[in-house]
Amino acid sequence: MVIRGAIRGNGKQLAHYLLSGEANECVQIVDVAGRSNATDAYLHQTLQSMSLTSELTKSQKGLYHAQINPAYSEDRKMSEKDWLKAADILGNELGLQEQRRVIVLHTKKGRTHAHVIWERYDHKTGKVIANKFSRLAQDRARKEMERVFEQQPTPHRNQHRPELKEALTNLWKETETGKDFVKAVHDNGYLLAEGVPRHPFMVVDENGRSFDLVRQLKGVRIKEVRQRLRHEKLIPEKEAIELMRQKQEGGSDANRAEQQRDLDKAKRTASAFWNNKQDATQESPETENRKHMKALADSFIQSGQELTEATDQIDSLEKKKKRAGEYFLNADELTGKAEETIAEEPATQADDYTVTSEDITTKPQSIESRQRQQRIAEQFAANEEDTSQPSTESDRKRHQDILKEFMQAEDELVDQNELPQEETVQRQQTTARQFFENEELTTAEAADSKDEIQRLIQEQRAIRERNRRKEKKRVR
Repeated sequence: MVIRGAIRGNGKQLAHYLLSGEANECVQIVDVAGRSNATDAYLHQTLQSMSLTSELTKSQKGLYHAQINPAYSEDRKMSEKDWLKAADILGNELGLQEQRRVIVLHTKKGRTHAHVIWERYDHKTGKVIANKFSRLAQDRARKEMERVFEQQPTPHRNQHRPELKEALTNLWKETETGKDFVKAVHDNGYLLAEGVPRHPFMVVDENGRSFDLVRQLKGVRIKEVRQRLRHEKLIPEKEAIELMRQKQEGGSDANRAEQQRDLDKAKRTASAFWNNKQDATQESPETENRKHMKALADSFIQSGQELTEATDQIDSLEKKKKRAGEYFLNADELTGKAEETIAEEPATQADDYTVTSEDITTKPQSIESRQRQQRIAEQFAANEEDTSQPSTESDRKRHQDILKEFMQAEDELVDQNELPQEETVQRQQTTARQFFENEELTTAEAADSKDEIQRLIQEQRAIRERNRRKEKKRVR
């Protein structure tokens, strides 16, 4: 078992580290100030309050953070009560047994260790608890834990260290290159690893303990070791220790039996999962009935949509017929009003009538009206080419000619001096009837035809109103 601990501050950062699941496979909160079922928010709040009590003193480190790391495979035997007992043992040795504490378990790569944090501020005395000789207290707590939990004692010193030094020194002398030296070390049951800048080369023995390589070579300086191993890539020290411990655990019969039990359990779980998956892929009769009913509902909805579209087409054709009839009646009404105006007019006022006719038929307005109607006729003819039912070229040309004649009749209605009144009325009625009959030949409705017909009706009514006003002025 290994125990490490030191004083520190910044409880907020420590809370984030304890609850982080990025590097840890599992995070379990065991105890937070006496609560066994504490939440993450309560752990954050407790650690921050424990850390802020240092503001009452001159110290800036109001927490003591310790790690309890049992030997490989011995952590699996420890229950939650054992972790609480281990924290009590370490707290008694450090003199922090009455202080608030937090216990969190981390599982990484199948191995579990505990983080224990105490509050250093003593609310009775108003001072922080001293941290003197904490290393010795940790060592005493380690021995007590190994005795209570019946774990293998950790040797104080490596009893085989002299043999290690002699073996590594002989291998150094027997080899000439770094590659040969690394291979010879591995063949003898050791591992070379990469350390920290102060100790760049480490060697790990069969028990999973690491040592500085340079100190194990008699009469060899670090400069010579750097020169020989400069091209060799070594694994990190932690990974080397993990590999050696796994090798040591796998060598015992009990561990092999445990691994076999885990393997059998995994096979049974996989087999049960596969059987459940096959059952899930088979559809039940209820599921098939639901799918059948859904298909019938979809087909019914689709048929209803088709019926609605057919009804809309019929309605659109009836609307077009109705608008054409209104336009025909409006033309009759307009021509009738013009005849009444001419009949009421005295014969002696022929000269005034000529002047008034010139005022009514102003050239700028007639030119704009003809140009606008000509554009409408061209757009209408272009839209007729996009109808859903096929039509011959002769029908489209005849339809365009009818529209042009209709526009000419409109100009003749505005310019009343150019053609006789009776001929204008007959031509207007004939054109409107032809337009009505030709509308029945088309099935696809143009987007702008309705609006344009309505606008033409409004323009004719406006012309009639202006004629009436100017006629009244002339009579006065």
